[in-house]
Amino acid sequence: MLADRLHGTAGCDVTTSLAGVTRDPRRPAGRLRVGGFGGAGGLARHLERTGTAVMVDATHPWAVVISRNAAEAGHRAGVPVLHLVRPAWERCDTDRWHEVENAAAAARWLDGSDLVSGSVVFLTVARTEHAAFAGIRRFRYIVRTIEPVADSPLAAEPVHGRGPFTRAGETAFMRERGVACLVTRNSGGAASVAKIEAARDLGLPVVMLERPAPPQGETVASVEAAVAWVRCLISDGHPRLGRSR
Repeated sequence: MLADRLHGTAGCDVTTSLAGVTRDPRRPAGRLRVGGFGGAGGLARHLERTGTAVMVDATHPWAVVISRNAAEAGHRAGVPVLHLVRPAWERCDTDRWHEVENAAAAARWLDGSDLVSGSVVFLTVARTEHAAFAGIRRFRYIVRTIEPVADSPLAAEPVHGRGPFTRAGETAFMRERGVACLVTRNSGGAASVAKIEAARDLGLPVVMLERPAPPQGETVASVEAAVAWVRCLISDGHPRLGRSR
C-alpha cells in the first residue's frame, strides 16, 4: 500500500525490498528487490551505493532484527528512517484472551488448560514457533501458513491461505473444523483480524502472543502518516532528495 501510494509522487523513485521468504509475493508498484543485505553494514552500503534518500521500515511487528538493522544502517549512511508499525489488536469485553510472552508460554498454557484431549487447536504463528507445541500431543493441530512448511516438527493438519480473510469465512472455517482454541500473534492490521472476530463470535479462547518491544526511532501507525512523512521531507528539500530515491 505504501509503495502504491508513493509511486508516481513527484520526487519519489520507490524501491520495495522483500526478504524473499514468500516465493510468490504480491508485487508492489515501483522497483522490487528480493533478498537480504548482510546485516546493518550491508544495508548501509546499499543505501549509499544507490543514493537512497529516505527509508521506511514497514516490516512485520516480529521482524525485530530487520527493524534494528534498518535503524543502524540509516544512522551509518545518514539516511532518515521511519518505522511503520501497524497498531496491535485490542481486546473487547467479550474476548477470552490469554496473553502470553512467546510460543513456549503459549504451549505451557495449552498444556495446563482444561481443554479436553483431542481438542482442535488452530495455530497461526510463525513456522519457527511450531516446535514449541510438538511435545503436547493430546491436541489436534491445524496450522495455517502462506506456503507449505517442509520438515515441520509438529504433527498438524496443514492449511494454506493468504489474507485478507473475511469474518464470515473464518467463522465458518473454525466451526466446520471444530476449533476449540486459537493460538496467534498480535500482528495487528486488517488482513487477518477476521480470525480474532470469528473467535469472538464463537466464544473461543485465544492464546495471544504479545508483541516484542517496538523499534527505536520515529514511528507512525498508518500508511497515510508514512506518506505524509516522506512528502514532508521532499517539500523541506532534504539534502539527499536531489537523487530522489
